Amino acid sequence: MSTKESCGKKSVGCAAPGVGAYLSTHLDAHNPALGSIAIVDTTCRDGEQMPGMSFTMEEKLGIAKKLELMGVEQLETFATYNESDKRCALKLKEITSAISIMGWNRMVKADVVDSIAHGVDAVSVSTETSDIALEHKFKISRKEQLEKLAECVSFAKGKGVYVCFNAGDATRTSMDYLVEFASVGKAAGADRFRICDTIGVLTPATSKKMIHEVMSAVDIDVEFHAHNDFGLAVANALAAAEAAAQFPQRKLWVSTTVNGLGERAGNVSLEVFVMNLHSHYGIDRYRTEHILPLCKHVEKASGLSIPLNHPIVGENMFTHKSGIHVDGILKNPSLYEAFDPSKLGISRKIALGKHSGKSSIKHKLEQLGLSAAPDAIEAIRHEVGIAGESKKRNITDDEFVAIYNTVMLAKAPPSRSLAQSITRS
Repeated sequence: MSTKESCGKKSVGCAAPGVGAYLSTHLDAHNPALGSIAIVDTTCRDGEQMPGMSFTMEEKLGIAKKLELMGVEQLETFATYNESDKRCALKLKEITSAISIMGWNRMVKADVVDSIAHGVDAVSVSTETSDIALEHKFKISRKEQLEKLAECVSFAKGKGVYVCFNAGDATRTSMDYLVEFASVGKAAGADRFRICDTIGVLTPATSKKMIHEVMSAVDIDVEFHAHNDFGLAVANALAAAEAAAQFPQRKLWVSTTVNGLGERAGNVSLEVFVMNLHSHYGIDRYRTEHILPLCKHVEKASGLSIPLNHPIVGENMFTHKSGIHVDGILKNPSLYEAFDPSKLGISRKIALGKHSGKSSIKHKLEQLGLSAAPDAIEAIRHEVGIAGESKKRNITDDEFVAIYNTVMLAKAPPSRSLAQSITRS
């Protein structure tokens, strides 16, 4: 069954990892099993809702192709509301074959019709279920909301597309009503129920509890859509996936965005979530070598630079400066790296700066084809440390060569003519 049918260089001078590779089997043995997992990436929907964010059609098409190369099962986008999104939805279907395209909609029939008219094979219909939303935003009763849900889901399913229905602000909704809402949507023919932690207030423990309670009460595939307001989105998504393991016949979808884009503090970071699946849970069907090109594409399209210390794809992830760490890395990279950077198609770097040790200096000399005696290496290390502190950044190769030349010149014996003149005087 196809995806759409089912869902609607090694571094120079660095030794190879030793026996046991990167992660210890002791840690692996304590990781719980996960349920059946799938990813719906919403960079082109929730990611674009981030203030100041706007993607062109060409940028969205590039995101889609790269997600498809990674093996992500579904992309969520806007397929209605403006002409650019409508044209883009049609084009997305033309350029992809192995990824489902889901159009996001309000719980309104006209929205669903418009999305389907522009080529999507799946739709999500969204509302908010908390009492505060019912009273202050929609001004309707629970009974009225359930009637609209059943009508809209039944209508959408009648159009022959995959249907997901969304409970926005689910984490501030009573469990009794959330279960009732999910039950009504399922009875109307929906394929999937989306639980949204709209303001990002869950913890791993409460995420696991919520997923377990909903999946225990309603026999339907569930999607977990987390926000990162407290920095717990990825942890919450993994906890939700662990909870779903008790329901092996059903699928737990996780909603992600590239580089963690999204409203306020963003959503579950795709690259971080996938590498957690790969490294901690042994789920390796997503092709990690395509992660960095995707993240760099979104970085350019969004205009938001990936922070140096961003997990997985930040520039500092495989850049080492501290003398103690560099000494270890040069002996066995797994001492200070969680996974092999070649999984992302990149190489580690040795940076020079304030806390560089002699191992770093030796490594850089070898890279540049230079040599120095032990006392000169120590002198170079000292000068590199001073330069790093004053410049408040890493030292470039040109700056290192200048320091090298200065030190070597100072340590060179005086020329014969100079020595003779000193003797005569």
